[in-house]
Amino acid sequence: MQITTIKLQKRTKRLLDTFKTKDESYNTAINKLVLQVKHQNMEKKLKEAYQNRAKYLGEFEDWENASNEVPNE
Repeated sequence: MQITTIKLQKRTKRLLDTFKTKDESYNTAINKLVLQVKHQNMEKKLKEAYQNRAKYLGEFEDWENASNEVPNE
């Protein structure tokens, strides 16, 4: 495993200190934050997809209802 050093502002380090547990490394804390953000983004995209699908199905249902109102010849 390669290790690198990054510069952080003291405020950022303090924020990380409040987020991580006493026995946790900064690496673990940062990975948890990244995964949390990814999860939130995925959840947001999934909700948007379901809303778009529901909207599409609602529009489709409107067309179906309109088609049923037209008499067959």
